[in-house]
Amino acid sequence: MKRRLDSTSDSNKRIRLVDAQGRSRAVKVTPPPSSNAPAAVNSMPKAEPQLQRSRINKLAPARPFPTVPTSVSATGPRSAHKEGKNLICITRKTPLAAYLRRCKNVIINDGYKTLHLSAMGAAIPHLLQLSVALPTILPFAADEIYTRITTGTMEVQDEIIPDDEDEDITYRTRGKSTLLIIFKIGDGEFEGDTSGPAKKTGARPKQKAQKPSGAPIGPPTTGPSSSRVVVAEPDQDDMEV
Repeated sequence: MKRRLDSTSDSNKRIRLVDAQGRSRAVKVTPPPSSNAPAAVNSMPKAEPQLQRSRINKLAPARPFPTVPTSVSATGPRSAHKEGKNLICITRKTPLAAYLRRCKNVIINDGYKTLHLSAMGAAIPHLLQLSVALPTILPFAADEIYTRITTGTMEVQDEIIPDDEDEDITYRTRGKSTLLIIFKIGDGEFEGDTSGPAKKTGARPKQKAQKPSGAPIGPPTTGPSSSRVVVAEPDQDDMEV
């Protein structure tokens, strides 16, 4: 391919290209910018000033179940509570094995046949693992265990604390996923006793032997010939002051 330059003007130069068959075509050549030309303006956008960052304090959401049932003293020990043991909130802080032991004791020892298990947000996979692993450790047939799953959304609030102390704290509302699983065995009726506080079973303290009211006061007698010694106390008038 041959190349021939057509010099018509400096601003409008063309190069003619000729191939082996004799066909030719002209290609326009753009001249380089001269030194007197103004410098190209940078088309990159300017960086925006960095905005002030705010701290976000996530507030604790409302519990689906009360911490202590209304029929139980809130100041008493937790071991004395018998009602409300089947209402369990699942969190990621407690391992799965601890929840398995707790649910098994509530069903077998306390007599509950219905469990209400609730989780929120990132704790939902923890609850799903618990609902699958729990039937395998219980002494009940698979056809006697029923589960009912309910999903929902709860609104929670966050505090937005600005860096400037003069500004006020604002709040924002966001949605959080919830999961409720009702674990039911048979008819689900309670088979325990809630008439009184829970009592620990253990060895009873030994009671002291009481002497009969008619027994004489003094040293024990060794036989029929032993005599009893009685010491008389002086009267107050005879005692020297």
